[in-house]
Amino acid sequence: MSGQVPYRPTNQWTVDDLFHAVIRSWKVLVACLVAAVVAGGLAYVFFPQTYTASAQRTVEPITVMSTGSTFNTVSMQTERVVATSTSVLERASHALDGVPVSDLREATEVTVPQGSQVLTVSVTSGSPQQSADWANAVAKAYGDQRSANAATVVEQSSTALERSIADLQRRSTDEADGSPEQEAIELQLKSLLDERARLSATPYYSGTVVTPAVPPLESNRPGIAVFTGGAVFVGVLVGAVAACITSRVRDGRTETIGAATPAKAARAEATGTAPGRDRRAGVTP
Repeated sequence: MSGQVPYRPTNQWTVDDLFHAVIRSWKVLVACLVAAVVAGGLAYVFFPQTYTASAQRTVEPITVMSTGSTFNTVSMQTERVVATSTSVLERASHALDGVPVSDLREATEVTVPQGSQVLTVSVTSGSPQQSADWANAVAKAYGDQRSANAATVVEQSSTALERSIADLQRRSTDEADGSPEQEAIELQLKSLLDERARLSATPYYSGTVVTPAVPPLESNRPGIAVFTGGAVFVGVLVGAVAACITSRVRDGRTETIGAATPAKAARAEATGTAPGRDRRAGVTP
C-alpha cells in the first residue's frame, strides 16, 4: 500500500551540517544581526546616565583628655558608618536647601582606602554638578558633626569639673589654714584645674577635605562599543539558531513533497488519469 512518506529528520547534526544550514538561510542570520545591532543602538541611546563624584577628607583624632589618655588613631570603619548617619545627612540636607535625607542616603557611598585615615565620599546621581555638590556637602557635614560631638563631650566634662572644683573650693575654705586636710584638698583642686585647662585647650580639628569633588566629565554608562559588541554577539547567536531552524523546516518540507510525488503517480496510473493516456481506448497513443 502506497501513501505519503513522512519526513523523519535525523536528530544528530554534525558541525558541517550546522554550517551549511546557516549558509542556506543566511538571510535569516543577517536579519537577526541587523535587528540586534539596532536594538543595541537604541539601548545605548535610552540607557539612563548617572554620574559619580567623589570627595576625600582626612580623619584626625580629636583628643578629649578627660581621663588623662590620648588617642592618636580612630576606628575608620566606625567613622565610615557615622559618615552616612542621620545626624550627618541632616546637616548636609540643610546645607543643600532641604534635599531629602533619604535621597542623600541612597545616593551616597563611603569607603576607606586600605590602611589610611581617609574617607572617600562618593555620590551618584543623574547630574554631574549635583553629584559634586552632594559629595562636598556630605564630606563637610561629617567634619562639622565630629567637631560638634567633641565640643559636646568637652562641655559635659567641663560642667562636671566645674561642680567638682566648686565643691573642693568650698571644702578648702571650711578647713583650717595650713592644715593637712586643706593641703590634700588643694592638691585635688590643682589636679582638677589642670584638667579643666587641658579640656579648654582641646582642639576640635576633625580633618580636612583634601580632594573636593568636581563634576565628572563622563557618565557611568558603558561605551557604545560595549553595546555594539553585545548586540553583535547576541545577533549572531540568535541568528545562527534561527537559520538552522529555518533550514531544518525547509528540508522537512522538501523531503515530504519528494516522498509524496511517486505515490501520486501510482494512483494516477491505477485510475487511468496519468498524463498522455487515452482514457477511452485504455491505451497510450
